[in-house]
Amino acid sequence: MRTGHWVRIAMALLVVYVVWGSTYVALRVAVRTLPPLTLSGVRFLVAGLLLYAWTAWRRRREPGRWSAPTRRQWVICGILGLALPAAGTGGATWAEQKLPAGVTALLLATIPLWLTLAARVVDRERVGVAGAAGLALGLGGVAVLVDPFGGGGLDLPAAAVAVAGAICWGCGSVYARRAATPKQPLLSSGVEMICAGVALLLLGGLGGEFGRIDRATLAPDSLLALGYLIVFGSLLAYTSYEWLLHHVSGRLAGTYAFVNPLVAVVLGALLLAEPVDGRTALAAAVIVVGVALLVSRREPAAGTVREPAVMREPAAGTVCEPAAVREPAAMREPAAMREPAAGTVREPAAMREPAAMREPAAMREPAAMREPAAGTVCEPAAMREPAGPTRPGPAEPTGPGSVEPAGRGSV
Repeated sequence: MRTGHWVRIAMALLVVYVVWGSTYVALRVAVRTLPPLTLSGVRFLVAGLLLYAWTAWRRRREPGRWSAPTRRQWVICGILGLALPAAGTGGATWAEQKLPAGVTALLLATIPLWLTLAARVVDRERVGVAGAAGLALGLGGVAVLVDPFGGGGLDLPAAAVAVAGAICWGCGSVYARRAATPKQPLLSSGVEMICAGVALLLLGGLGGEFGRIDRATLAPDSLLALGYLIVFGSLLAYTSYEWLLHHVSGRLAGTYAFVNPLVAVVLGALLLAEPVDGRTALAAAVIVVGVALLVSRREPAAGTVREPAVMREPAAGTVCEPAAVREPAAMREPAAMREPAAGTVREPAAMREPAAMREPAAMREPAAMREPAAGTVCEPAAMREPAGPTRPGPAEPTGPGSVEPAGRGSV
């Protein structure tokens, strides 16, 4: 692989690691003077419209390659938009009114836990030893971080909203595996963001958030944070993650799940002076190890959703006759009644010599004693040049030996 390609991979991973980790800090700054639902609604609506416009421009340049989303795809992307950006990121934005950025990132880092549990329930996927250990560690880390029965813990309603957002993101990711989303890159993300932005703005308007926006008290930092979330958090990071899914393994692309919370904790302590006590550090270590076990485990073969054979496209150049058009086997003419091909003479079975009257094989003249056919010259076997040793061809692989990329589980 060329050095330039590795440099692009490293840059894309750096963007996904740092930018997505820093979005929790930007959210914490933005919600100081902007209502959370309205903030998330504007962010996703603007980013979604920009992505949709870019994909439409690409379709005009290559009209025969991609097509506009259908009505059914809009409905599917609407469901995903409500589950992923609206409930997941929107819930995290609402929770950051009361929670530090690093703590919110740690709670959202449990998305692989809920994804694994949802896949077990829906698709009957095997969890395995590593998966069970990751689930136990992740849930234990959340319990240590939230500490619902201890004094001086986190704000429980805000923590519950953040965890509920992570659960919605995990369940939505399982639904996305079987959903018929658009095939054009980034088009699905754009439609999901548009639907999420509209839904969040409606909820914000119904909740009276529009009246809470006061231009006199609106801090410039909040507007800068909103612009950062749109340009870097939604456009640049999503584009980089989509590119990684097509150029690296799913395991490498999924490492953002346990790197982002560490980046958020460090940046929150450095930029916002958020305290990192012993309990937060312990919970961070336990959650990160649990998520790492879930992300790095081998995908189980059982429980995967495969496309039925009747839905597969035939190979190029073949014409498949529908089964209903074929002649039933019971109505086909028996082989004994079929006419022989033109130019062939078939001897009746009654005129053939019985097998019992044929000359036994042991009484036949050996092949070595038979006279050669007229015009042929037989070289003695001793004078023939011995055949050289044959070299065996390369062995074909006996197993798949590859791991399919993980589904889109971005935070």
